[in-house]
Amino acid sequence: MKRVVSFVLVLVLAWVLAVAALWWFQERTLFPAGGGALGEPIPGSRFSAQATSTADGLRLQFWASEPGPGMPVILYLHGNGGHAGHREQAMRPFAAAGYGVVLAEYRGYGGNPGLPTERGLITDARAQADWASARWPGSPLLVWGESVGTGVAVALASERQVAGVLLDSPFTSVRQLAADAFRWAPVRLLLRHPFDSLARLPRVRAPVFVLHGERDGIVPVEHGHRILAEAPCPAGGAFLPEVGHPALLADQGTVARQAAMGFLTRLRAEATRCAENAAGSLAGS
Repeated sequence: MKRVVSFVLVLVLAWVLAVAALWWFQERTLFPAGGGALGEPIPGSRFSAQATSTADGLRLQFWASEPGPGMPVILYLHGNGGHAGHREQAMRPFAAAGYGVVLAEYRGYGGNPGLPTERGLITDARAQADWASARWPGSPLLVWGESVGTGVAVALASERQVAGVLLDSPFTSVRQLAADAFRWAPVRLLLRHPFDSLARLPRVRAPVFVLHGERDGIVPVEHGHRILAEAPCPAGGAFLPEVGHPALLADQGTVARQAAMGFLTRLRAEATRCAENAAGSLAGS
């Protein structure tokens, strides 16, 4: 009997230690950063190094390319690995097509000061969105989120008017992802950074487009389908066979890029449709 009790106590202690480790190391897991300092774009690049200050006093460096006359600006909010410069090659065709591109960078990433948190990343996105709007006041702003950046993009779009929202490998919430991955732990009580996109989505009035790889081993493709189904103004999606995570970077061909370009091309028409549907809903209520 004593052996059984001892065995149970060991199991309970192991569980408590594992739960404590999840709680203690969650920032390191969710925001691994890495990739070193952002530095300067390569010579001849369309991008240039820029900087702006956040509401809480951090000076953040990022890269940006200028839009053509009347063209939208893409605020690209990257995922939790590497830094903004690692997305420059993938976004180069969009800059070449005349879109402005702000490769946003976060606190704690790319050599920037501060420690990343959900609230902090959203604050950083606000600052760089404000910078883009002030720099190019005649250009509509589209937010493009990648992985963890989709949570930031949805949060930003839920609190201000944007021209569109493109979500690459979005989750319904980090809380749900963690609960599915660690079913043995009370992660819903432990998580400090839930990134609950599904809860924020009803306040997003811009057209929403989803890119998602069907072989995504980090964010199951069902999350992307759910986000599109719950969006107040869905603008379609591209769910790509044989593609992993995140879709744009993992796609070895041009399908993801072409799908994103297609959404951007019809952005004005999608925005008009959203406005008409919203007006119709108000009239019928």
